[in-house]
Amino acid sequence: MQMIFNPADFNFTWEGGWYAWDHDAAHKAARKHRDVAAKEAQGRGQKVSKFRLPNQLITRGGIGSGRPHIDLMVTCYGFNAW
Repeated sequence: MQMIFNPADFNFTWEGGWYAWDHDAAHKAARKHRDVAAKEAQGRGQKVSKFRLPNQLITRGGIGSGRPHIDLMVTCYGFNAW
């Protein structure tokens, strides 16, 4: 099993015609969620290997969404369990 936690999925909100997002808090939340899920997998007897994927380009909004196109550079956090 592999799980990836994307910081852009945490604390990102659209406010009026723009967005609000706290980069540091989002990365902290993604790491925390990854660590909790990895610990649960270990509790089920699975071996776990954590990793991170730096410099991932994540897009929000854009054509057809009614929102401006936003690009975010994030580090995604994940783990493999077997």
